Amino acid sequence: MAKRLKTITAGRLVSGVCYTVATGRDTETERTAKRRMSTEAQERINLRRAWQKLELLIAANFGPGDLHVVLTYDDEHLPGDRQAAVRLLRKLLRLLRRHRKARGQDLKYIYITEQLSAEGGRLHHHLLLNGTGEDIEVLRSLWTCGQVELERLDLWQGYEALAKYLTKEPREVGRAEVGARSWTPSVGLAKPKTVSEPVPDNVTIAAPAGAIILDRREEHNEFGDYLYLKYLLPSRREEKKGTRPPRRRKRE
Repeated sequence: MAKRLKTITAGRLVSGVCYTVATGRDTETERTAKRRMSTEAQERINLRRAWQKLELLIAANFGPGDLHVVLTYDDEHLPGDRQAAVRLLRKLLRLLRRHRKARGQDLKYIYITEQLSAEGGRLHHHLLLNGTGEDIEVLRSLWTCGQVELERLDLWQGYEALAKYLTKEPREVGRAEVGARSWTPSVGLAKPKTVSEPVPDNVTIAAPAGAIILDRREEHNEFGDYLYLKYLLPSRREEKKGTRPPRRRKRE
């Protein structure tokens, strides 16, 4: 048999799948069974949904100490439409960038503007932001349109729940969005790293010691198998984010 190992690494978040592939020596029955296995395995790691893409982008760029900010409007400053709201948010980001640049601090962000209802919904913004330790005071001084709510990203272990939450508007309002992007990132954000390579038949994958397992799926039949594993690397490896693929493990 032959296998393929595919991994996606985004900061501490790693998704990997190792699966049996068909070869030219296989019978038609074997090829059919192995192709079904490999198709199921790849579906586990394909990024077909908007939240999956956002989850990896968040994980590649933000971690403990970074922030999820919600910006709302009071009645006096409520904009008339989404475009006007986005202009106000971009003004805030320009002011924040100027503030940080003067102090030698960088600015990374992803923002989402929501209304959650075709009629009568109240516009607001979600902002993922790299933290500096003094952000709540600065944001409140710069955002004069309403309230500022803030929480640390480490409350959302693994980022999946956060990504689903931030992409909920198309699902709840009913607009079709299959994998379409509903967020706006700052320039220069790190991208998830994907590696796909052939491996020996006796190789599988295992999370490193101390990793937090987020999901695990596997299937076996007489012609092959696959193992899907999704986990967070231990936090002590934070400074090495994006550099370590799943550990290979040889079967006895």
